[in-house]
Amino acid sequence: DCGAGGFSSAVGEMGSETGVEVDLQDVPLKYAGLKAWEIWVSEAQERMVLAVPPEHLGRLAEICESLDVEWTVIGRFTGDRRLHVRFGERTVAELDMQFLHHGWPRRMLSAEWSPPQLEEPDISPPTDLTPTVLQMLAHPDVASKEAVIRRYDHEVRGATVIKPLVGVASDGPSDAAVLRPLEAGGWRGLALGCGINPHYGLIDPYAMAWAVIDEAVRNVVAVGADPDRIALLDNFCWGNPALPDRLGGLVRAAQGCHDAALAYRTPFISGKDSLNNEYLDASGHKRTIPPTLLISAVGIVPDVRQAVTMDLKAPGNLIYCVGLTRAELGGSLYYRLHGAPGRSVPQPVADARLTMTALHGAIRAGWVRACHDLSEGGLAVAAAEMCIAGRLGLALDLAALPRAPEVVNDPAVLFSESSARFLVEVTPSVATAFEAAMTGCPCACVGRVTAEPTLTIHGLSGTLIVDAGLEVLCSAWQSTEVV
Repeated sequence: DCGAGGFSSAVGEMGSETGVEVDLQDVPLKYAGLKAWEIWVSEAQERMVLAVPPEHLGRLAEICESLDVEWTVIGRFTGDRRLHVRFGERTVAELDMQFLHHGWPRRMLSAEWSPPQLEEPDISPPTDLTPTVLQMLAHPDVASKEAVIRRYDHEVRGATVIKPLVGVASDGPSDAAVLRPLEAGGWRGLALGCGINPHYGLIDPYAMAWAVIDEAVRNVVAVGADPDRIALLDNFCWGNPALPDRLGGLVRAAQGCHDAALAYRTPFISGKDSLNNEYLDASGHKRTIPPTLLISAVGIVPDVRQAVTMDLKAPGNLIYCVGLTRAELGGSLYYRLHGAPGRSVPQPVADARLTMTALHGAIRAGWVRACHDLSEGGLAVAAAEMCIAGRLGLALDLAALPRAPEVVNDPAVLFSESSARFLVEVTPSVATAFEAAMTGCPCACVGRVTAEPTLTIHGLSGTLIVDAGLEVLCSAWQSTEVV
């Protein structure tokens, strides 16, 4: 991939062990008159460098031309372990590969990280939490992104099986997209999902890395991806790494990526970074963006005909909560609505992969009618979104919800953002089989789908804590313009 540094990094890295000769005069240009060094380091988008044996050039030409993709031979690998860059007959760069890759002195930077001194806020919640749920649905982090999605092309050549928006009116928030490459044949497909939450990074970048990897993985698992066939990409957006505290957070996030990738068995296959996102404000104070990590996940869906969407399907079906709810509201939307970040950011879940594997087995067996991950806003927002997408109601009773001992109040049950959790719709006829498939995993039936278009939730003590009509839910979720 011609990312940072363009050809200089892509060609230079590919030829590091062999040597390479490139003629920049042969490179297709968008603008006439570019100098050789500009061509060499340009970061123009959507470009790849391929190493192709000469005897296969004809086949490469057929593939590219059939898909209307421009291709050009720009050089060859030489075997002399040197980088030789020409522009026609003129040599513009010639370096020994050993010197190019290993001859520079290594930079030594200082990194430090200290956990912020934060306290858990003391919030006295009202008995009726319906207004809080509606406030969450209207928040830009949660509210409908339909205006943005419709503005851009989210389908290419009709290969989309599950779109970004799903449900009765095609306006519900899909956990991930599913594509079926038309050229591949068969019914295998790809699920594409992501995870991001910079609010966690302000508390602990290590925990943020785990949480957003879990979110990306569970998003693609929710639509049918095999947990054994998932790969990741990272995208770091950070401040100035020359400053010790910025670099300390970056190192801590990278450690989280490493540990979570091993735990989920999800290799990183690519990524990028955008550093030095800082500026001086009008008063001369240095401002930096929140430490942010976007994780993208791509997973194999064994059979796209079994792909699952998040919209509720039929009245009378049962709703299960899969995964353990902990008192983890640090960085949560609930705490932020009350003006305090808190410190109890979601922590790594040791058995998350086992839970996702069991859920995937149930999806493959055809027992799951709908599945939605729990993320920003926790269970309350996930349940409301399923109602909105399916234009059906839900009646939930959270007394049986799988939860840790410290979860003793309704806001923690409703709004915790603990990782590795799903709401799953199952028909009564397969409930026993579904429960058997989830043996050993945190899983409990917490309600059922209703024909009455209302979301009702009873709390731990049996008190009605949320009561909202579908029209009100839709209005809240679609009222905020996100651009």
